[in-house]
Amino acid sequence: MPNALDDLARRIAALEAALPELSRASPLAYSSVDDGALTVTAEGRLRAIIGQQPDGTTAVNVVNGPVPPAPSPPTAAPALGGVRTAWDGRFADGSPSPLDLARVEVHAAPAPDYVPSPATLVTTIDTPQGGIVTVPTSVPVWVALVARSTSGQASAPSGTATAAPAPVVAEEVLAGIVGELALADGAVTAAKVAAGAIDAAALADAAVTATKLGEAAVQAAALAPGAVTGPAIAADSVTAREIAAGAVTAAELAAGSVSTAKLAAGAVTAGELAAGAVTTPKLAAGAVTADQVAAGAIAAGKIAADAVTGREIKALSITGDRLAANTITADQIAAGAVTAAALSADAITGKTIKGGTITGTAINGVTITGATLSTAASGNRVETTSVTQSGAAVGMLRLYSGSPQEQLPATISSVYDPDQNSSLLTLQSAMLTDPPAKGFATRSIVTWPQADIKLYSTPGAAVVDIDAGDTNVNGQLTARYGVDGLYLFARGSANGPVRPDLPYYSLHAGDYQEKHVRIGYNEIIACNGQDWADLLLNKQLAISQSAVTANVPIVAAGWQTWQSPITFKQGCSQLAGWRAVSVRRRPDGMVSLRGIVSVPGGVTGGTIATIDDPKLRPSAGEVFPASAGSNTDTNVFVYPNGNIDVQSASRNLAGWLSFGAIEWGTD
Repeated sequence: MPNALDDLARRIAALEAALPELSRASPLAYSSVDDGALTVTAEGRLRAIIGQQPDGTTAVNVVNGPVPPAPSPPTAAPALGGVRTAWDGRFADGSPSPLDLARVEVHAAPAPDYVPSPATLVTTIDTPQGGIVTVPTSVPVWVALVARSTSGQASAPSGTATAAPAPVVAEEVLAGIVGELALADGAVTAAKVAAGAIDAAALADAAVTATKLGEAAVQAAALAPGAVTGPAIAADSVTAREIAAGAVTAAELAAGSVSTAKLAAGAVTAGELAAGAVTTPKLAAGAVTADQVAAGAIAAGKIAADAVTGREIKALSITGDRLAANTITADQIAAGAVTAAALSADAITGKTIKGGTITGTAINGVTITGATLSTAASGNRVETTSVTQSGAAVGMLRLYSGSPQEQLPATISSVYDPDQNSSLLTLQSAMLTDPPAKGFATRSIVTWPQADIKLYSTPGAAVVDIDAGDTNVNGQLTARYGVDGLYLFARGSANGPVRPDLPYYSLHAGDYQEKHVRIGYNEIIACNGQDWADLLLNKQLAISQSAVTANVPIVAAGWQTWQSPITFKQGCSQLAGWRAVSVRRRPDGMVSLRGIVSVPGGVTGGTIATIDDPKLRPSAGEVFPASAGSNTDTNVFVYPNGNIDVQSASRNLAGWLSFGAIEWGTD
């Protein structure tokens, strides 16, 4: 009885004998691909996918194939409506047709230099044997070919060929080539026959019969003159309906053929009567009544003198528009005949007032030009007028008090100066004389001068001039408001006349034009000569010329004088002839910086000065806008260490820098 080891040995021997046979047989003979695909590769690149594709379909998909060779150049020839293009099925350099060729694309463009693209694709040749296609075009084109493989690879474009479409003209059709038999039944319709193409010569004799003529086909315009004579007209065929309006004239009527009985009622109107045909003997008594007279038919020249009296005129029939100009004058109007109640609201206007006076009536909405208007003839009154002063028209308002001491009235006037582009408004008081002497037999007459206020403006400033009239007494006070404050000046002095060479004096007696009070920058400052002093609103401050002459500082309580604890850097210095660069501390701890710096040409920015006194330095860095000679954006930086830096947008300060009115806090 065999044991288990012997059985196992026999099985191993059988497998060894069958193994060579199995290794020689094809493993795919009895194999299948279940829900998958086989891939074909060459040189490490995927060439084909056999089986299920990425989109779920089952196919043989060739990918990454080689680039096909370029096709040989095509030929091009004119064709009707396009260009006939042919390819001989060959490839450049004699290359064989690739086995994976899918098609040959035909591209065309109106210029020779173009890159084939979907926009130039016209058609395809789908066989490697070549073929002929037509490129539709109306202009000359250049044709090129591109080979496309089954894997989508495109070849380089072939050489180009060019041609223009053949014209479609009559010369292309040989004479007689289109015969009667070449035309289909019904091919020639009336719409295909040109106007006048078929004339009498083209018609056979008696070709047109009565049955060929439609009703009303032959019109009068088709008949030759005299073609239709009496014998051709049937009896009673012509009635009144067939006679055109005006066709029968007087020349066609026999004498006496039209009698009264032939005329319809109303047939003869005024238009049919010749001028002068109806005379007085032809009119029966009473034949012409008022109803027969047209409006306006009887003119004034047709009415005998005195024929129309008041009896013949209907009440209210004559209105204002019936009267000629100047027909009714003042002599024809009885005294008191025209009252205010008889006038309409718009009857009294400026055009109807000529001299005289209108009282008891208001005039509304009237513009009166070229006249002087006065509220009264004399005494207390107001006059509006226009006068000429220095050759210029001046609108003026005169205010009369009615006093016998008034030599000239007070006035308000306005005048425009085109040369200065200035409008001057002047308010002037009246000129008076002393009243009659009281208790004295004789007395010298003293004239009371006029004072005025003038308001005008100049570029950048508004001006108010207050003139007392007599410069030997009070002089003139001028207020000027500019971009930096309000300035007050006085003309003349308390004890002397005006000096032309010094047009402005200080508010107090003095010798310098610049002595004045400035109100601005949130402060009130008095100037004496070359120095400034502060005017506190709740205190009095006296400024004397001797104090300035002696160069004694004038300091209000709690204020420091202007100082110059400044060390310049980079060769900068004080600009000669201009305000010195200096600082001053106020009682509230604010420090002001002013003055103009001279900046060398090579300096474009950085530290230009240092504040030496630590008590005058800012508690924190500050930045301020400033002005420079370059007239561009410039900023000044002041630091707690005392440095004063400058930055310019143009990096060119052009010689100077102004601090203006820079202020910072020290607390």
